[in-house]
Amino acid sequence: MNKIDPRITTALVTGSAKRNGRALALWLARQGVRVAIHYMGSRADAESALAEINSHTPGGLLVQGDLRDAEQAARVVQEAAHGLGGLQLLVNNVGNYLRKDLFELTPQEWRDQIESNLYATYWCMRAAVPLMRTAGFGRIVNIGYAAGERPTFNRLTVPYHIAKTGVATLTRSAAAAVARQGITVNTIGIGIMENSVIKPVSPPAGRFAQHEDLINALAFFLGAESDHINGSQLDVSGGWIPEQIL
Repeated sequence: MNKIDPRITTALVTGSAKRNGRALALWLARQGVRVAIHYMGSRADAESALAEINSHTPGGLLVQGDLRDAEQAARVVQEAAHGLGGLQLLVNNVGNYLRKDLFELTPQEWRDQIESNLYATYWCMRAAVPLMRTAGFGRIVNIGYAAGERPTFNRLTVPYHIAKTGVATLTRSAAAAVARQGITVNTIGIGIMENSVIKPVSPPAGRFAQHEDLINALAFFLGAESDHINGSQLDVSGGWIPEQIL
């Protein structure tokens, strides 16, 4: 596993009160990174996560906000950077997931899938990039979906896949825009996790992804040797492709 770049001392992980985001935040704290735990409504879980990360590296803090809203997202990033004394790493983990027939979705459900997965990623990047440009260094890692760089067709998850395909486009475009300022933007494409809502009967690899698999991908992007890896998506899927769930 690559050694984390020593310039990365602070990080904001969105949606890190529980599940995947919490696991990534905890790993970062174990590497000596001060982490801002973000949550929207899960205050108790966020406080528990903060206590855990601070037991490894003190100086973490809580930030709260609805990242679907541009102003709240900007505030969350600014609060994290101010409280941590800088921001070298942004992990865009927030994103809701809903399985529902395309023509049974309510307008609110449609917007939530697009906004929580794509808009939230962009709003946070938009707020973090100026800070990283000023510092001349930064790392942004987006959480996407396996095969997100090409269209995925599933009538039960249409807005989710539209959003994740958008994240892939955003990643590549943003990387080209900020590379000269010492910033990299990459995506981890998640396949089927052990904690996923629905899983195929027999995955190609014989198992589902664990938190350690995501951590390995994150470590690769944050390694000092990976500063020329920019605008890429690394799938953590064990060979699974989305069409295997219809």
